[in-house]
Amino acid sequence: MSKYLSTDASPTRLSRRSLMLSTAVILFGYSARVFGETGKFPPAYILMSDPFRPQSHLLPPYGWMNDPCGPVFANGIYNVFYQWNPDAAVWGNMHWGHATSHDLVRWEHQVVALSPQPDGPDANGVFTGDVVLDGQRAIAIYTGLKTGRSPDQVQCIATSDLTMKHWHQEAHPVLSEGPAGLNIRGFRDPKIWREDDTWVMLVGSSIENQGGVIFRYESPDLRDWAYKGIFYGPSDLRGGDDALECPDFFRVGARYALMFSINWVVHVATGDYVNGKFHPLTLDALGHGNFYAARSMLDAQGRRTLLGWITEKPWQAGAAAERGWSGVMSFPRLLVAGPDGKVRSRIHPSVEALSGDTLFSGSPKVPVSLPGPCVRIRVRFDASSAGELVFSRTDRFLHLDYNPQRTGAEVSCNEDTVPLTSSDSVELDIYIDASVIEIFTSDGSVLNTRAYGDPGGPFTLKNSGCFQNADYEICLLKPVSSNRLAGII
Repeated sequence: MSKYLSTDASPTRLSRRSLMLSTAVILFGYSARVFGETGKFPPAYILMSDPFRPQSHLLPPYGWMNDPCGPVFANGIYNVFYQWNPDAAVWGNMHWGHATSHDLVRWEHQVVALSPQPDGPDANGVFTGDVVLDGQRAIAIYTGLKTGRSPDQVQCIATSDLTMKHWHQEAHPVLSEGPAGLNIRGFRDPKIWREDDTWVMLVGSSIENQGGVIFRYESPDLRDWAYKGIFYGPSDLRGGDDALECPDFFRVGARYALMFSINWVVHVATGDYVNGKFHPLTLDALGHGNFYAARSMLDAQGRRTLLGWITEKPWQAGAAAERGWSGVMSFPRLLVAGPDGKVRSRIHPSVEALSGDTLFSGSPKVPVSLPGPCVRIRVRFDASSAGELVFSRTDRFLHLDYNPQRTGAEVSCNEDTVPLTSSDSVELDIYIDASVIEIFTSDGSVLNTRAYGDPGGPFTLKNSGCFQNADYEICLLKPVSSNRLAGII
């Protein structure tokens, strides 16, 4: 993941570069004043009592979290690595955090996996990458940042046994420059897979005055890489240095899918893959709202499973620094092919284990009192007319409205939107985990947003319009630990 992350596409939202760079120095100083000059975080009891801190999602024990890196299932255990700043709840000093799980729901924090090497090719940051299994070894290939070097982004390698708790980072990169003869901007976020006896690597980049691209490399041994050409692009999508970040490639149904992120949006192109060449047919947004840098893996049943970074709202950056944590990993979701061949998302079945006691079932004629703000709300309604749903105590903690006339943004929640096809029977599956909201639609689209209103209970659910005669099933969302720390370290 890059340090060059600007976009001026939306005047109401800070750019990725502005969020991660321009505020980092200011907020690091701010957090130092809050936590003391030693850089220590709030004590555990403060984090445990933070009502905005999710109870059921994977999040860092403290500090800053962003991109998932190399999620992989091995020896009955799910391993998720992620961009982590252990020094402050702002972007900077990037490491790889590591969490493990047997069920994709309950996570245990492990010791840090990868750290910047003071004299190494990653001296100024261990950026996003991938993990693959090669016999009894796990191999991580990732982008290392070293400022003052040209290029400042190179591809590095580390090895471990299959526990993935004992990594050896090598002192020299395996790919120290981009393709010869091209004026590129950005060179990062490798994705690796094996085809017969050949390893394939995709790297996100952009070509000056042309646009974002994804390069293809091949290797017999994960060390000696040969450039094979442009796998995708140039793209007319713009953002920052125009690089297509966090590429991923996999089969879904009868087609192949190439996923990448740019300008705060996760995109997916679907098409055919023949003789190492990808022929895209469609391009769509895969995520909506606060969702970025997604990466996938195969779960224990061989299903394509996706995780992504749920960001803070930009205007919450200072408050997040004060609270001592920032960024959350999404619930796992399955990627499936829709009837049109495009990629659709479904909540991973493992998340069903988080549904607790039923609080309400039926069609409410009066406002419903709920403990909040950690509940799951399933609502089936006639989407031929508009309506509103408000879940709150003293303010609009969650404000959702549906309008079939708002083409492409029919559902709006806390200022983020997602499309939903008008029909006489559609469903929203809404997970509210403190400040984190995930909404799965019956169309196979997902909206991620945040809630920073009054988190004190009890809450009241009120509705109007099409939601008045809807069928509801509301249950508690169970915590994965007793203390909001979501695992141990």
